[in-house]
Amino acid sequence: MSYVIGVDGGSTKTDAVVANLEGRPLGTGRRGCANWEIVGEAGAAETIIDAVRCALDRAKVDLSKVLHVHIAGAGLDWPEDDGRLRGALGPFLGNVPLTLENDSFLGVRACAPAAYGITVSAGSGVCASYLGARGEKYFYGYYGELGGGTAIDQLTLQAIIRAEDGRGPETSLTTTIPQATGHASVNALLRALTREGYEIPHTAIRPSLFQTAAQGDTVAIDVVKTFGRELALLATNLIRKRALRDTRPWVVASGSLFTRTGSLLFDVFRGLVSEADPGAQVKLNDRPPVAGAVRAALHALGVHTSSTWEAISGSYEVALNG
Repeated sequence: MSYVIGVDGGSTKTDAVVANLEGRPLGTGRRGCANWEIVGEAGAAETIIDAVRCALDRAKVDLSKVLHVHIAGAGLDWPEDDGRLRGALGPFLGNVPLTLENDSFLGVRACAPAAYGITVSAGSGVCASYLGARGEKYFYGYYGELGGGTAIDQLTLQAIIRAEDGRGPETSLTTTIPQATGHASVNALLRALTREGYEIPHTAIRPSLFQTAAQGDTVAIDVVKTFGRELALLATNLIRKRALRDTRPWVVASGSLFTRTGSLLFDVFRGLVSEADPGAQVKLNDRPPVAGAVRAALHALGVHTSSTWEAISGSYEVALNG
């Protein structure tokens, strides 16, 4: 028997999957941050190797039986970044063939029928990418574009500060955000930020923002819509740049800001993309991104997946969380 390995190496978590040549997941491993910009090349490689070892152990597969490894990682933004991570992984992988790419490509790889189209990925940061039917690749947004979770946090803080001092409209966020961060008031939160060395956890603001928006707060809704417009612009710009209008391109919305915050952000995104190109097939990613990494490893071996992928990839969520 022969196998492939796919790895989704993110800034928050890293998933590895060992799969057979049909793409069926046999073993999984999950670890923490594998973004070399945050933890360095050695730290990223250690995280990936630990996740892969766990997946191999659970699959009861030896690395010598693996025909290809595909790693999609946060921070793989420039050509020289490939060499950084490849070199750090070399002692572990040995002669196993390896391909690397930015993790922004995984959305369309995971859930578009033929694995090509546009992905807009929104998590702590934001990226947009294009994969063409003939292998063309392009991505952008990794250098701190408006639209990621960190920027949403900043705009939400700006909104509650302005509401508190009177420059902006009143909003329930002045109650929900301090509560979410364990503070009694906006002023107490600001004092903690400016004088007490407090850093807001990345999981604190966004859930409260989206919950408050879902309850009809106009300021919270406006923050979400602002980012929905920016994320849609990433997609519609690619449709324009690649002359994809009227070709019914797949546009996949991926990442935790889309998939874990309710429907508002995706609804805004889908509406604006559809307005720009009514034929665009806009889809919320319903597959774990690591499924796209496995699919890329299979494609590197010349294994075609279009006819069976939807059914097989549907098992990845259970495999990862089982």
